Amino acid sequence: MAEVNGQKAFGVMLLGLIALYFTLQGRKESPAPPPPPSSSPQGEASPTCQARVWAATLGYQEVRLQLEGQASLIRLAWPQGSLEVETPRVCSAGECRVPIPPGVRPVEVRVDACPPIRLGE
Repeated sequence: MAEVNGQKAFGVMLLGLIALYFTLQGRKESPAPPPPPSSSPQGEASPTCQARVWAATLGYQEVRLQLEGQASLIRLAWPQGSLEVETPRVCSAGECRVPIPPGVRPVEVRVDACPPIRLGE
């Protein structure tokens, strides 16, 4: 009977330590608040660049990007207009295909707050 009580006490202590571990993990992450929404006139979705464009091509009716990392928004601008799309709508497995009007050139591409890329010059 003493072994059963000892095992129960050990189990309760182990559960308590697990709960304490996860509680302390949550506290370590709490001091870093999420980034505030940007107040820039361009409406940046992220204050930092967390994606890397390692390939970009301008076709007749689309812009193709190969991305690495995290991105939430792609902005395209050309002399006659602009377009803003969320990455889940146009990206899959690191490749993004954004349709554009036929034949527009040059196109400036900006992924979140990353430096712009100019295509078609």
